[in-house]
Amino acid sequence: MTPTVHRRDVLTALGAGITSLAGCTSRTSPASGDDVDKTVYVGAYHWGYLIVDENGEEQEQVVLQRGAVLRLISFNTLSGQAVQALPSSIREAIPDHEALEERNKERIPPPSDGDFHELLEEANERFPDHSLAIMPSGQMQMGGGMMLHPVVLSHTATAPVVRQVGARQRDDYTLSCLTECGYGHPYMQLDGAIIII
Repeated sequence: MTPTVHRRDVLTALGAGITSLAGCTSRTSPASGDDVDKTVYVGAYHWGYLIVDENGEEQEQVVLQRGAVLRLISFNTLSGQAVQALPSSIREAIPDHEALEERNKERIPPPSDGDFHELLEEANERFPDHSLAIMPSGQMQMGGGMMLHPVVLSHTATAPVVRQVGARQRDDYTLSCLTECGYGHPYMQLDGAIIII
């Protein structure tokens, strides 16, 4: 008699196979320091990202030597529980909503119709989730050379998302949101945020 194979079992096995082939990310607890060269915190907000180092200092770029291992602790700034799970120095480094809105106004073109603030508030309500992908700068779609395949950064998350990535190829990399999040979505990227030398 042949055992019954359920769809869930096939999908689980397929996911495990893909993960083992990718070999570039792993789940680990924020406290573990095994083989990690650098840890950064990445916060996603409408419509941008902020990078904070372990000392609570905001960074414009992360520079890594080829072969280094980077731990990314990522979160959606709208997720109160995920933010509360961060160390206090990281929580204190997160700008408030108004400051983040000002950053957006400096780099995102004003809408031809409608009010920027109203569009932002609408996006916060209708599109509260984001994602984080790290791909070579100038690459607009998923493909070869991705440093981190998209991870969901939900506004209902109870904890940050922790991934480790290897700095395998010299290049500069862009943080990108691949989840529709309203008017500013096309501008939700941080170009050249990670540089591997």
